[in-house]
Amino acid sequence: MNYSIFFLLLLWVISGTAAISPVTLKPGPNYLDLNHDGTKDLVVMAQFDNNTSHPNIGLTFFIRCTGGGYCIMPVANSNLFTWFDYRLSADAEFLVQDNRLFQYKNRFYLISVQKVGDDVFESGKIEIKIYKFSESRDDPGVPLYDWTLHKKALTKKEYLSATEAYQDIDVGLLDD
Repeated sequence: MNYSIFFLLLLWVISGTAAISPVTLKPGPNYLDLNHDGTKDLVVMAQFDNNTSHPNIGLTFFIRCTGGGYCIMPVANSNLFTWFDYRLSADAEFLVQDNRLFQYKNRFYLISVQKVGDDVFESGKIEIKIYKFSESRDDPGVPLYDWTLHKKALTKKEYLSATEAYQDIDVGLLDD
């Protein structure tokens, strides 16, 4: 066997194992094991149509409880339960804010991107917030499961749509 081909193949396999991967979600229920307990949890992707030209897409997360049923996960620092995108037009490619689920090293991350600046119709920098799945059983009154802010970053480049900033996310932002 040609050693250069073998080396390139090995390098490709190694580099592919550390890549951050977006989780493909379909509208409606999606079953994933978010907390790695061996049971499927529920991620619901749904549209909120408020009779405008630009309905919003939302993500709601439910963790399968050990005693049966599901525990709903709140939005970080909020009393809401659905993570909504924010768009100013019907153009699905022009978003001011977006939320997507990613997987890296067998762990799930919720990544939120949002345009910053005075004029959201112009190109601007994007704030990236990375949330880690976390579990808390120690404190009364605290949700059992939530998305805890892990890191924040601001893009160096400017983008027209917040979704373009996903290309700036690399594994360095995810590592502890």
